[in-house]
Amino acid sequence: MAEETMKELIKENPNLVPFKKQDVIEVEILNKTKNVILADLMGLTQGVIHFREWGEEGDNLKPGDKALAYVISMEDESGNVVLSLRRADQQRLNQALVKKYKDREMITVRCVEANKGGLLCDFGPIRGFLPVSQLSAAHYPRVAGDKDKILARLKDLIGQSLNVKVIGFDKKTNSPIFSEKAAQEDMTLKKVKKGEVLEGKVSGITDFGIFVNLGEFDGLVHISEASWEHVEDLSKLVKIGQKIKVKVIGVEEDRVFLSIKRLLPDPFLEAVKKFKEGDLVKGKVVRLVPFGAFVKLNEVSGLVKLAELSEKKITDPKEIVEEGKSYKFKIIKIDKTARRIDLSLKQAEKKPKTKKVKGTCPQSLSG
Repeated sequence: MAEETMKELIKENPNLVPFKKQDVIEVEILNKTKNVILADLMGLTQGVIHFREWGEEGDNLKPGDKALAYVISMEDESGNVVLSLRRADQQRLNQALVKKYKDREMITVRCVEANKGGLLCDFGPIRGFLPVSQLSAAHYPRVAGDKDKILARLKDLIGQSLNVKVIGFDKKTNSPIFSEKAAQEDMTLKKVKKGEVLEGKVSGITDFGIFVNLGEFDGLVHISEASWEHVEDLSKLVKIGQKIKVKVIGVEEDRVFLSIKRLLPDPFLEAVKKFKEGDLVKGKVVRLVPFGAFVKLNEVSGLVKLAELSEKKITDPKEIVEEGKSYKFKIIKIDKTARRIDLSLKQAEKKPKTKKVKGTCPQSLSG
């Protein structure tokens, strides 16, 4: 009879039942036995939760309590809506995992199984995979090539709780993929402060910079921070495995930016001590660019902008100067912060104006 009533209710008034199969809804516990929980569904009908669907929450519930339940089916043989507390927990946790993945938040999982590829870990009722490559340095099995030894090391972690981050989801099963290494790096990065001086090993050299391993994470020395001098080939400056000291110049999310040159004296500041604004100096033109010319002044370089090359309007520095030739320039600005010297050719070529001194007419000596 209850089944017929429910069917008719849904058929005749579909909008009156504000839930459907696979929804998660709030229910009120009516009665509880050893194997079954009966629940009220918004005063419309009764639901049943079998013991296997209790989950962790079911043991603690009592009549009058409210809980979230997953709708398995709209009716059973007795006309009751079939519910699950366990699946509601899982759906809620799935949504929480997706949010934590997007927000790059850390979670704690429990290792339950091991295979040669990694560990199966549980986050509540949700099982995910932690690949060997994503273990932290402390747990990584350093037994290269021996799969049996790797598996033995991984089995030692069964039963342990690990801090991890969700780094993705399996395309076939939609189960989460965990990374202990990412979580460890995140925890370590929070301790790294701008201005710190650290020691590490060169772990990689690229065209754009040097990667330095600092224990549990790597940092990057951009090519512009490798040396005060212009560097084209970083492999001539450092070697893989070489120990170096670096200064932390920035920490952004999961990246650490480092500098080698900022631990060394700046040769520019020493070299410009012998110059001052207004000086006339001799320098060699070393490079022409569309906006002017770079000039070598002993240990430092200066820039002559296009407008400072000539009194007349020009569009190409070649009209006035040649690479490799030396000229006399006037220093018009020394910017120590930007490490730049601005020069002028046209001001150096100007002849200083002589002031006319008014004199008195000599007195007549005739008398």
